[in-house]
Amino acid sequence: MALTALIAAYHESAEPGALRATLPLAGRTVIERQVRLAAAAGASRVILFVERIPADLNVAVERLRRDRLPVQLARSAEEAAEAVDPHDRLILIADGAVADPDLLSQLARGHGATVLTVPDGAFGEPYERIDAASRWAGLAAVDGAVLRDTAAMLQDWDLQSTLLRRTLQAGAGHRAADGPVAILDSRADLAALERQILASAGEAGGSWASRLLAPLERFATLFLLGSAVGARPIGTAAAALTGAGALAFAYGWLWTGLILMILATPLDGIADRLARLRMQDDIGRSWWSYLLPVLSAGALIALSYALLPDFGWGMVLLAFTTLAFLIALGIETEGRKLRGAPFLAERKALVWLMLPFALTGFWHAGLALLFAFAAGSFFWAQRESHHGEDDGRRKPSPPA
Repeated sequence: MALTALIAAYHESAEPGALRATLPLAGRTVIERQVRLAAAAGASRVILFVERIPADLNVAVERLRRDRLPVQLARSAEEAAEAVDPHDRLILIADGAVADPDLLSQLARGHGATVLTVPDGAFGEPYERIDAASRWAGLAAVDGAVLRDTAAMLQDWDLQSTLLRRTLQAGAGHRAADGPVAILDSRADLAALERQILASAGEAGGSWASRLLAPLERFATLFLLGSAVGARPIGTAAAALTGAGALAFAYGWLWTGLILMILATPLDGIADRLARLRMQDDIGRSWWSYLLPVLSAGALIALSYALLPDFGWGMVLLAFTTLAFLIALGIETEGRKLRGAPFLAERKALVWLMLPFALTGFWHAGLALLFAFAAGSFFWAQRESHHGEDDGRRKPSPPA
């Protein structure tokens, strides 16, 4: 049994000339977040029920298709019904409805027809009244066959409301929403949800350097959230600055190279936060995320060659040995949560550690410290990752 999502995208919003589906949210549109929420919940197909396709809706759909999300348009109830297998579990998402991802996933994994509800006293229009005590939260799980039956008798009635009523008449269970839900109809609704979305970015992880940069990353993300700028150009800028830093080192412009490297350090964090807020989960597979560590390695090698005339080939040996330890460290820590992980060597921490040595002119000592940091991190990670395994293999001695 496949999971399919049906999203209504035809109601006018309280904002003149705009559909609820095309209201701007986190630099994109409401419909784009709805589709990404449905896909994250496991929907193999997402059907957008539309009556007309204005330019901004068409642009949003094209963006989703470029990101390879399984979106298709239905201009009538019959088209929507034909796209859904009668045995599918169908997630109905009301026009403008946005919910917590965990809440939607739980609804998708459930069994039987279920209607998500909110208390009547706390929610008014545009939440449809179900009974004297509750209103519809904008999400429901039904069988695909119910959509086909509804389409056959719909006539001039509203598909979203009619499908909800038939689901309730068939004895669907009521489930109170135990997470954030919203039906967006105005700019005030959007502002409140954007604050919730921004808070969902969570605290910074990674190294101590990443945590120090977290306030700057959060401020920049807040500034960019409502813009059309995406994660890709920010990540591209990080790669470009790192590459320029490596080139500056190669020409012996040490301070220029280090400044460029430092400027690059918060950018990938900003890109990652922005992608998470917009539910773009493919950032880890972007070309710049692969290129960034390669360019950083090139910058380290270029710095070592720049120091070679004054300090000899030992600088180059230090650089390559440092990279070897970093590669080994990455292999050792992959898929593991280790004690002290924030204090292990990684790209941003290495860049910022060079700053005090650059200020004092002891570039060669800085390179030696990076080697010691990488080596120490590897041996620590190796000890931590294999400590539990060794304890498990060690059998207790038999009693005397």
